[in-house]
Amino acid sequence: MSLSDKDRKIRAGDGNKFPIDPAADTVASFASVIADALRRDFGTSPAKVKHIARLTGANARTVQNWLYGRNGPSGAGLVVLMRHSDAVMFAVLELADRYEIQHEAKSEKLRGELRSLITMLLEYLGPE
Repeated sequence: MSLSDKDRKIRAGDGNKFPIDPAADTVASFASVIADALRRDFGTSPAKVKHIARLTGANARTVQNWLYGRNGPSGAGLVVLMRHSDAVMFAVLELADRYEIQHEAKSEKLRGELRSLITMLLEYLGPE
C-alpha cells in the first residue's frame, strides 16, 4: 500500500507545534543544550556524525537530529555521550542544577592537567 498525496506526513513541518506545556519546554531545552555541547566537543568536522554514531551505536540520521537540536538522545545514548564528551557531561549537570558536582569535576580535570604539565616541565628540566 502506498501513501497518497493527501495522507498525513510523518513529521510536522517547521512552525507546526503542539500546545506548549512545561514538559515540552524542558524537552526542547534539553535537545538544544545537548546539541550545543556536541557541537562544542566534536567540532565542525564532516565526519563528526559518523564518529558519534559509532560511539553510541545510533543511526546517522538520529545523530544529525541530535546535532540540529530536533531531538535529544535517549538515556543509554546520553550515558555513552557523557562518557566520551566533557561538554555533554557538564551540560547535563547544569540542566540538573548540580553546580557543585560540575565544579568538582572541572576542578579535578584542571588538577590532572596541572599534574601532567608539571611532570612534563620536570622531565624537560632534567636531573640537577
